Amino acid sequence: MSSQPSDDAPVRIGLALGGGAVRGAAHIGVLDTLDRAGLEPAVITGTSAGALVGALYAAGTSPSEISKVAQALRWSRLVRPARTRKALFDTARLGTFLDGLLGGRDFDALDRPFAAVACELCTGDRVVLRDGPVSSAVLASAAIPGVFPPVERDDRLLVDGSLVDIVPARLARELGADIVVAVDVSGPLPRRPPTTLLHIMVAVSALQPGGTGQLAEDADLLLTPTVDAYAFWELSRITEFEDAGRAAAEQAVPLLQSMVATAAARRAWEREVATTPQP
Repeated sequence: MSSQPSDDAPVRIGLALGGGAVRGAAHIGVLDTLDRAGLEPAVITGTSAGALVGALYAAGTSPSEISKVAQALRWSRLVRPARTRKALFDTARLGTFLDGLLGGRDFDALDRPFAAVACELCTGDRVVLRDGPVSSAVLASAAIPGVFPPVERDDRLLVDGSLVDIVPARLARELGADIVVAVDVSGPLPRRPPTTLLHIMVAVSALQPGGTGQLAEDADLLLTPTVDAYAFWELSRITEFEDAGRAAAEQAVPLLQSMVATAAARRAWEREVATTPQP
């Protein structure tokens, strides 16, 4: 699957979706707004919750359908206490659920280019996942250490990509995006602080300091939905998170439209200059 556009191809928007546990539902609102504005991303990258939403969208699932899935999520149906010492919860049911949603697809069967980011547990290396089963890649990207077990892929032990690349904007460029829109839903700690070990571990997984400056360099447009009113773990707030993403994207639509028009005009000018005989 080629990621390089031809000279006369439309300007390609790349959307980089960051980690943030349940706050990742804001990505659904962003996708819905971009689709409605005719600004559908051609390239998707994601970390953790962003990998989940991004994978579903790359598989052809509409934002409204993703929203229905998110609204129906109940952790008690998808995870159960682990019987090993590697994590609090076993994710076998979650993996089966994801594989069903994705139709058992490998990356090369997706509707558009997609990549997920994970962290190699033994080395701390950033690992880009672009081949093989999509569902296990999503599980690896979202495997919060201590909460969910590491995922073994290609002789590597992988955990939550938020540890190394919470919003993979540069990766979207590498996949062929002309304009990169990054969505950061990590935000500050919720106004209601975590009170249990599980809540603390989830919150820490989404709070990786020091990446804001690099993210601003890697992305052409950075969206930061207002998500700090609610906690990373509150499934009951899916609608509020979606609305936050929708509001952030709606505010950015005029600018993104202008950026696309400018990129298209530049491409046309460069093509004309290249084909015009020199005196």
